[in-house]
Amino acid sequence: MFESSTEALFIADRTTGNVVSANVRVAELLARDIGEVLGRRLDQLTFEPRDLTYDGTYEEVALRRGDDYPVYVTLTVSHILGTEHGDLTAFAARDTTERRMLENELVAKHSALFAAHAELEERNREIAMLGWRAAVGELVAGIAHHLNNPVGALQSTTRTMANQIAKLPVEQRGDLDRLTARIAKIALRIESNVNAIVKASRSGQGDGPPAEQPRELVSVIEALTKRLDDIPTKDPS
Repeated sequence: MFESSTEALFIADRTTGNVVSANVRVAELLARDIGEVLGRRLDQLTFEPRDLTYDGTYEEVALRRGDDYPVYVTLTVSHILGTEHGDLTAFAARDTTERRMLENELVAKHSALFAAHAELEERNREIAMLGWRAAVGELVAGIAHHLNNPVGALQSTTRTMANQIAKLPVEQRGDLDRLTARIAKIALRIESNVNAIVKASRSGQGDGPPAEQPRELVSVIEALTKRLDDIPTKDPS
């Protein structure tokens, strides 16, 4: 039964810890001759120190193969007391290396999937940001268009007024020259500010707000766009 078992079985002296018997499955599991196993202490056959002095089952025990590579086993420990050979400890080792490799492969695939998912989310954020910037640019361009038209009309009217005022005698001009110059300066400032806003919206600098806008902001933008659509684009004069 000891030799015909499908599990790797070996027996150690409890006092010395030396292996006194092992079946052929141990030789196959550890890629060693039986003679290399007999007489060795258990700690010489393991990669890491483990307290295996108590009855029970121990998972993920790394045994040392003859080629100095680990083989992972589930080790069942049973004490045999009062035999003619003294107190002994029996070990039954079941190879779990393949299961461990599959688990590690599964963990690696899960990590790769997690990384791919994170990369996809990042790309989605980038695409959403590009869409947001395009929408803002379109909105700003619409606002600029509706502002520039009346500003242009105001500048044209101011120039006409200035030409007409220049024809008046100096004593009749009063504050007209100063007022028309002020109106022209204000119109120029509005035009400059509108151009600066348009330029900033096209520069793509900064991270900008999140792609998903609050409902309140969306409502304000829609209402503003509708109002702008109702503003005449030509000078009524």
